[in-house]
Amino acid sequence: MEQKEFKEQVPPLRSPLKVSVLMLTYNQERYVAQAIRSVLAQQTDFAFELVIGNDASTDRTGEICARLAADCPDRIVLIDRPQNVGLAQNFVDTYHHLRGQYVAICEGDDYWLSRHKLQRQVAWLDAHPDYAICFHRVVNYYEENRTKSLSNGGQQRDTDILDLARGNYITNVSALFRRGVFGALPDWFAQVSTYDYPLHLLTAQYGRIHYMRRPMAVYRQRAHAIWSQAAAAKKRDISLSVRQQLMTYFRERRPDVCALLQQSCEQIRKNYAPDRVHAKPSFTKRVRRALSAIRAAVSRLVPVRGI
Repeated sequence: MEQKEFKEQVPPLRSPLKVSVLMLTYNQERYVAQAIRSVLAQQTDFAFELVIGNDASTDRTGEICARLAADCPDRIVLIDRPQNVGLAQNFVDTYHHLRGQYVAICEGDDYWLSRHKLQRQVAWLDAHPDYAICFHRVVNYYEENRTKSLSNGGQQRDTDILDLARGNYITNVSALFRRGVFGALPDWFAQVSTYDYPLHLLTAQYGRIHYMRRPMAVYRQRAHAIWSQAAAAKKRDISLSVRQQLMTYFRERRPDVCALLQQSCEQIRKNYAPDRVHAKPSFTKRVRRALSAIRAAVSRLVPVRGI
C-alpha cells in the first residue's frame, strides 16, 4: 500500500551502505528530535542511513522529522504517511525501504547513549559471520516516576534461537542484525501486535546471538505506551498471539523451536491465571519488592544524558 509513492522519496546511494537504522514514530513530538540526533551522532567508518516511518502523527512529530530530514538529506529517509496504518503495518512498510547490510532499531521515544554503538556492534558482526544478532544492555527509564533500571541482569554472553524461543531478552533499541537473512517478511507479520520478538526469532534461524554488557541506549517506558498500558489480560493475549503465529511458521522448519514456544505459551497462561495474578506475594517476593523500591528511589538521582 502506497509503496510506490514512498519509494520515490528514497535518495540514491552515494557510497556502500553498511547500516540502516529503522525508526517508527507516532505522536512523539517531545522525544523524536532526541532520538534522531542520537542516531546522527554516531561516529563510524562506514555509511549508514536513518529511515523514519511517521505513521500520520497528529501532533508536531511529522514537522520535526521533516525539518531534521531537510537538514540531513543524504542521511535521512522520511516516510511521512498521510493515513495511519498502525504499528505493525508501519514497520512492514518502513522495513521494505531499508538498504543496509545490517539493521538497527531506535523508536521515536527511545535514544542511544553511546556515539560508538553502531561501530562496536558492526565490528563484532563483521568479525563473527556465524552470528546473526548483536545486542547490548540498556537503561530502562520509567518516565512516570523518573526511576531507572538496567536490563539483562545475569545475561549470557552468547545464546541461540533455542534460548530466545524460551522468552524474549532482546530490547529492540539495543539490537543490530543482518538484514534479509530470512528473505521477505512473512505475510502474517503485519497482523502481530508487537514486532520485535518475531523479528529476532526469524533472524536467529541463521546465526547465534551475542550480548554486550555496556549500556548504550535508553528504553523509555511510558505510561501510555502500547505494552506498558496493557492490562494483564491484554499482555497475555499479545504474548500468546505472537507465539501462535511463530509456532505455525516454525512447525515444519524447526520443530524444536516450535516445542519451546508451546512451553512458553503454557507458562504465560499459568503466570496470568487469576489465582496467580491476585495471589498474595510470598515473603521472598515481598523482600525483593522492597529492595527494588529502594533501588528505584536511588536511581532517580542518577542522570541519563543523551549524546
